[in-house]
Amino acid sequence: MSMPHEDSASSHTQLSFNLFGDLLDSVIADVASECHRIARLGLDRNLEEEEEELRLSAQARERVADSCNSSEANGKYVVDIFGQTHPSVANEIFDCMNCGRSIMAGRFAPHLEKCMGRGRKARPKVTRSSTAAQSRGGVLKWYIRRPMNKKV
Repeated sequence: MSMPHEDSASSHTQLSFNLFGDLLDSVIADVASECHRIARLGLDRNLEEEEEELRLSAQARERVADSCNSSEANGKYVVDIFGQTHPSVANEIFDCMNCGRSIMAGRFAPHLEKCMGRGRKARPKVTRSSTAAQSRGGVLKWYIRRPMNKKV
């Protein structure tokens, strides 16, 4: 009794497997023929972009590998790894908004730290309260600094 039922399940499995295989073959053939048609007619813009990116990256690799091309970095423009040129800004001159001096762009941030009294190397700002505290502390400093063996 169990034999016809097993044969039926086996034939359904085999039929499903064959149907799935045929559908998969059909989908693969459709995708392959569509890709071939697009490539043959030149309709795929992504191919051109990829080829351009490959060409630019090859040029950038050649420039990096070429040791005599290092003088280009010292010139007016620098070329990055994508082949784009960028002007160097470090040699441009800017006027300080605070003091009016002309400063090169590469030294502008450190100049502003000093000029505006900010940052690590800036001098502390002198205020009335700080000068009053120093004058009051002057007597204390005298007592602290005097030698112990001398009497006043």
